[in-house]
Amino acid sequence: PTIKYGTAWKAEKTSEYVYNAIKAGFRHIDTACQPKHYSEDGVGEGYTKALHDLGLLRKDICLQTKYTSLDGQDVSKPLPYDKDASLEDRVRQSLESSLRNLRTDYIDSLIMHGSEKSWDDNSVVWKTFESFVDDGKVHQIGISNFYDIDAIRYLYENARIKPAVIQNRFYKDTGYDTDIRAFCREHNMEYQSFWTLGANRHFLLNQKVQQYAVEKNLSPETLLYAFVMALGITPLDGTTSVTHAEEDMNLLQRVKKGEKIFESNEDLTEFATILGIPNWDNEKGYEEEEEEL
Repeated sequence: PTIKYGTAWKAEKTSEYVYNAIKAGFRHIDTACQPKHYSEDGVGEGYTKALHDLGLLRKDICLQTKYTSLDGQDVSKPLPYDKDASLEDRVRQSLESSLRNLRTDYIDSLIMHGSEKSWDDNSVVWKTFESFVDDGKVHQIGISNFYDIDAIRYLYENARIKPAVIQNRFYKDTGYDTDIRAFCREHNMEYQSFWTLGANRHFLLNQKVQQYAVEKNLSPETLLYAFVMALGITPLDGTTSVTHAEEDMNLLQRVKKGEKIFESNEDLTEFATILGIPNWDNEKGYEEEEEEL
């Protein structure tokens, strides 16, 4: 797992925040071809400026964006595609908009922002995605906001090119996607979490969490990131604070160097209980997760 910089709701500040994130150490950037909530062109401006100033190459940055259906767009504003075009053409036009906005000739990871209205339409989108991989314009494809394990299994079983990633909200209402995350582990898919901090304030305010964070020279927020990474999850991090970005990257480096933030499986179990993860016994053991990290 890594920590991916999330760029939703940053509007005209997107370029500045992306630049600062990369300068702090982020190398994975998440966005979407959805002007309603994202400034994809701001991401393009921010990361290319960072590449220039820091002496980095395009291959040093992983860019992930999304195709968003018409239902997820604000039709009163300019759209990234012709709303009257066929579904396949809308997907193709969206990718071309993303390539242009992000100033690149390939996308590292392209995701369906959500399910379409029918499985026939899902199939059209997915097969178009697969053609992008065939053409070398996209390196991997995935899904987001899919919370039905049967739907995920159906897509996986019927896809020629399998989904490499699923990005979902990580919160109590969906049981923290226990079954979906197990499916991801079984099929070597990356599970990315969003709303990781915002949906779990009860964890951040817990006294035991705060005490343990101090012992580990972490904040409650970075401890929660460490916890989900110990489960094999890549969290999205939308901080606008340079200080917090540096703290988050310091955590990532500690984990990558092999530091055990959690000293035992019992520690993980205690924090899973505080968070409210059901069926904890079905999760992987601590030592297995540490080997993956």
